[in-house]
Parts: sequence; C-alpha cells; structure tokens
Amino acid sequence: MLRTRSVVRAVVALGVAAAVGLALPPLSLALDEGAVPPASSLPALPDGARVTAEEMGCGSGGCWVELTVDAPAGMSGGELAAAVLPGRTECAFRSVLDLRRVCTGAMDVEAGSVQFYVQYERWVH
Repeated sequence: MLRTRSVVRAVVALGVAAAVGLALPPLSLALDEGAVPPASSLPALPDGARVTAEEMGCGSGGCWVELTVDAPAGMSGGELAAAVLPGRTECAFRSVLDLRRVCTGAMDVEAGSVQFYVQYERWVH
C-alpha cells in the first residue's frame, strides 16, 4: 500500500513537472513581446543567395526579424521567394519541447531580392 502511494505521487509529480515545462515557452512568449526567433529559422536559401540586411521590427503584435536576401545570379526575386517559401508563408512548431510556432513569410519581393520576416505566432492575446 505504501509503495503504491509513493509510485502514484511520483507519477503525478512527473506529470505536473512535464506540463509546466511544456507551458513555459508559450507563456513566456506571451509575457515577452520582444521575443523573436533566430534568423536561422528561415528555411534554407538556394546556393548563391545571400542575406544583405537583418533588422528587428516591433509592432502591437510583437516583434520580428526582417531579412533582406539577394537572389543568386539568374534568379528573380519572385523565383527566390517561391524557392524558399512556396506558399509565401509558413508556420511550424520549433520542437516537441518548445511549442511556440515560428512563422516565416515574404513581405516585399523586388526584381533581385526578397524581404522575409521571421516571428513567433502569438496564440495568447
């Protein structure tokens, strides 16, 4: 009887610890509007494309990273945007342990470059 009670307590404590651990990243994001994912969250760039500018922007919905990427020789800005983000926007969870969604998208497409953004999706308003 004593052994069963100890096992139940251990399982409950482990479950509570796991729930708190999974809830902390999204809750900290809700509290820290200045949080931004790393620029490396942008999908892989084609060979020859290069990041020429990186800036952080903020607004009422939080903050994001803006990356200006020059297209490689022989590729237009529109082709670059389609190669990096075929749907123009993409949101994905970072990992099983970090349930924040990272959203990336193409903001401004020009003849030879694209301006992409990377930001966390706000699920708590």
